[in-house]
Amino acid sequence: MTDNSSSEVASHESPSNVLCACPAVGSSRSAHCQRLLTREGEPGSIISVTVATSPGERLAEWRDTIDPSTTQISFVDVTRGGRSAAMSSDGFGGQDEEPADITEIEEMDLRRLGTEITSQLRQASAEPVVLCFDSLTDVLQFESQERIHRFLNVLTARVDETGAYAHYHIDSDGHTDRTFETLSPVFDATVSTGAESQ
Repeated sequence: MTDNSSSEVASHESPSNVLCACPAVGSSRSAHCQRLLTREGEPGSIISVTVATSPGERLAEWRDTIDPSTTQISFVDVTRGGRSAAMSSDGFGGQDEEPADITEIEEMDLRRLGTEITSQLRQASAEPVVLCFDSLTDVLQFESQERIHRFLNVLTARVDETGAYAHYHIDSDGHTDRTFETLSPVFDATVSTGAESQ
């Protein structure tokens, strides 16, 4: 893949839908995610889709960037029956009030997932609204590229319609060139980085 810096996203007149292609292991993924979350300033609302990671893990990763007291945060968490509610909220620090709303989806169902994301995009009241999708690599374990391509065509249109900003994580080292050739055209821009030395 051709490497692009996050500054190229900013020069693209704030593209609505950005593919974030970084190695699953390493600091670049987290750094790009946090830059994309705040590219329009402090987000008023964050809608985060989690599949393999938990909402608690995402909040812990954003600890230095996002303040749950000033940003409305909601999660659409695909548990696949393998993670309890307690595990999903692990990382919230044992607070009396969880700093985010969690909607759990027990099975990978693209139709239900799309419906829930669209509902939350339309209900989000504090702007700017940012969608973080973590990750396409995880979804590709359950669905074909063709189905995901159709799903993304609809979802990216919903993001455009609601005036939100979205980024979608994918493991840059975990897929063939054909996968990127199939999915990349759906997005307005791509942020990518090469494998990092450990």
